[in-house]
Amino acid sequence: MADQNRFSMNVCTTEGICDKSCLTGEDGGICQVRLKTCMTNISQMLGQAGLSIAIVGITSVAGLVSSEVLRDPKNTDQDIPADVGFEFFDVDGNGHIQRGDLEIFLNIAGITDVDEIAKQAEDILDDVDGDKDGYISRQEWRKSWNSVKALSEFKHKVVDDTLKAEMVAKYGKEGPQNIPLYAFGNKLSFYRLPAYPNLPEERPEADCVFFGCPFDASSTYRMGARFGPAAVRRASQMTSFNYAPWIERDFSKMKIYDAGDAAATPFDIMTAMNQVYLYAKRVWNSSKTVIGIGGDHALTWCLLRAARDFNDGQPVALVHLDAHLDTGDEYHGNKLSHGTALRRAMEDGCVDIERSTHIGIHGSMGSADLMKEDTEKGWLTITMDDFVEKGPQEVADIVKERIGDAPTIISFDVDVLEPGECPGIGFPEPGGMKCRELFTFLRALKGINVIGGEVCEFTPEYDSNEVTAHAIAQGAYEIMCLCLDNVEDPSE
Repeated sequence: MADQNRFSMNVCTTEGICDKSCLTGEDGGICQVRLKTCMTNISQMLGQAGLSIAIVGITSVAGLVSSEVLRDPKNTDQDIPADVGFEFFDVDGNGHIQRGDLEIFLNIAGITDVDEIAKQAEDILDDVDGDKDGYISRQEWRKSWNSVKALSEFKHKVVDDTLKAEMVAKYGKEGPQNIPLYAFGNKLSFYRLPAYPNLPEERPEADCVFFGCPFDASSTYRMGARFGPAAVRRASQMTSFNYAPWIERDFSKMKIYDAGDAAATPFDIMTAMNQVYLYAKRVWNSSKTVIGIGGDHALTWCLLRAARDFNDGQPVALVHLDAHLDTGDEYHGNKLSHGTALRRAMEDGCVDIERSTHIGIHGSMGSADLMKEDTEKGWLTITMDDFVEKGPQEVADIVKERIGDAPTIISFDVDVLEPGECPGIGFPEPGGMKCRELFTFLRALKGINVIGGEVCEFTPEYDSNEVTAHAIAQGAYEIMCLCLDNVEDPSE
């Protein structure tokens, strides 16, 4: 009762819907409707955070209620400066707002449906990006801040202290504040490379940067891919690294780093995807090329979002090495799984489908519908049977002709390999490629404009004698060779 008395106050007796013109009643009391509304909003906010009034304490709750109730309703969202909104929306701090920044804000603002997030982000970009260069400049933002309805609906969010704190905790420039125990970082680095600084402003310009993605919460069969980056780091210590004779390139003078791990939360897939996307995007802000090592196939969606932004908002060509298409819309009613990663990337405008190819598809399918749908959308699918019949060189020639000079991402899902040779696979499909065939194919792609790539679905627990870990370390190195073949050697 004593705690309840702390909230005792005179209230106005406005019935029905308050017009919010009153701050106090005739006797100096608080508007009853407004008080109830504030209490409801604060209770919902605490509930969404897994908290309650009992946990937070009645004094703290009273402070929140009073600050909201006593806020002058005449101070409208029009009073919030455009630059305040710009700094909030520019999540990675690179000086302009891209589609991925909008997607992160919409999610943290309370929208959880992935299709709705994609649609609203696209609509806002279309409305505000006046010169259609793929991003929103500060000038464009200022011009639209008070006129675009979609922005007006979120104005109050940018001055919400709770939302600000959540943004820093999940997406701050130093990474998430809550780091999973298995996100080991780069204490043991990929290929013995130097560590890339954690703070973006301290990072030098780089030619290529690797990072780990220890995340597997979207997996649907074998778990444990979260331990993949650590296992690959160990195996990569054996890679001589500096010179690739098949392209006659010496990398010893190039600026190549390990940026550690994108430490994504295992408890919320959408938040995790935003964290990994933002991590990759921030690395790309200071590196010519970026390579991620997972982790499950959700990494592909994150990397492709960052690649799209790096490519001025335009989709990129994808070389997709996999046993499965991974273009389904849902898996068991869920849109966020390792089997839907490419569908999400397609709907986010990340994939130039007419220049992209599935390679190594094998094993059974639930129906013919998905492959038929991919063909209708413009994908080229080269099955494992086709790959064996044509050979790595001919398949590479087909892929190169299709890509042309488009910026390209290489996605290497380890289940494209034969599990009898490389058993550390999260979703094994017998009848896959041999490592030799894979490396021959990748080397034959020399000449295309590769800006990055990723390796995913490696599950160390099922690996025998670390053979899969070594195959992945070499596969990631082959992708790096393709990336750096287009980057000028500073010693020349």
